[in-house]
Amino acid sequence: MSVAEEPRDSGAPAHSSSTRGALAGIGRPPVLVVVGALVILVWLGREMTFYHDEYAFLLLRDISWDGLLQPHNEHLSATLVLLYRVLVGTVGTVSYWPYLAVTFALHVVVAGIVYVVVRREASGMWALGAMAVVLLLGSGGDDILWAFQSGTIGATAAGMAAVVVAPRRPAVAAVLLTLSLATSGAGLAFLAGTGFHLLPIRPRALPWLLVPVVPYLLWLIVFGVWGIAPPQFAGLPEYVLSGLTASAAGAIGSTSLVVGQVVLLALAFGYGRARSIPPVVLALLVSGVAFFTIAGLARAHLGPEQATASRYVYIVAPAFVIAGAVLLARIRKPLGPVAGVAVLALALVGNMLLLVEAHDRLLSKIECERPVTPIERGSAGNPC
Repeated sequence: MSVAEEPRDSGAPAHSSSTRGALAGIGRPPVLVVVGALVILVWLGREMTFYHDEYAFLLLRDISWDGLLQPHNEHLSATLVLLYRVLVGTVGTVSYWPYLAVTFALHVVVAGIVYVVVRREASGMWALGAMAVVLLLGSGGDDILWAFQSGTIGATAAGMAAVVVAPRRPAVAAVLLTLSLATSGAGLAFLAGTGFHLLPIRPRALPWLLVPVVPYLLWLIVFGVWGIAPPQFAGLPEYVLSGLTASAAGAIGSTSLVVGQVVLLALAFGYGRARSIPPVVLALLVSGVAFFTIAGLARAHLGPEQATASRYVYIVAPAFVIAGAVLLARIRKPLGPVAGVAVLALALVGNMLLLVEAHDRLLSKIECERPVTPIERGSAGNPC
């Protein structure tokens, strides 16, 4: 199998259509899909409120150096702290909707990136289906319906965008990666994916990656290193494989690892037979592998089932949605469209059901912690 060719380093745009042109040609159907999905998300979000980690950011964080830069569960979360302080200062905490609106907006950005990539590599119809699946990605529903996960979703959005634009706009990619790393450690995975994308296509742009790497290393030395446990190599392969399998299953609306294994085998067989894979698709998949490898180095001792958490699946599943849509688009008519409609229906129904489950799960946790004081809700000892 080979990687489909992209123009090599020339300092000029690699594709005949620019990102601006792609965005200008989106049209009405994607907008209607976004509106329809938002109606569903708003309905499911109507009972959500502040929960768990949010209380730590509401009550204990401020816009000081320590408040911004102290790690939260090993992550640099400076942009998320800043977001919460701005929202508290402008709209207060009477309503949860402003906080959830930010999460939904960032989620739409992730779905929009999926649309743009699939539209460029396949067609508008395949892109529309892929975007719909991501918008209703119930396998990652814990991230979508909990405003605190604006950090994870924002880091994913900025990181995916960096991987996509890097060959043509490495400076923009560097800024996006800096934002991603300042929001969540998940940005490290997209840093790896961006480097992988640049290496064969535009290697002279690799020094741009120092822009996000240097400040992140400085933060790690000054603030972050004390909160990081020694690397966990025991159980790492199982952890990575479980995470990838769960994410592949999540892409089609399932939590079954057996289903995920089938999806992984189908993608490997399909792209192996095609003997080529678009570089951007491969780079996004590499980001997924990098994510579970990095997460596993810190948490493999918790067991491979920890890698199947909804909040992790959200980060990697969009790459599998993209890879699946691009592969299905290559299958000749009439089999390709028929298979595509069947997979789309399965993915939408399955993910919608998982989204309702995520809603119910979060509500039960919110109810569980109601008797607990706000300070206790934001602590690591929260029983819920």
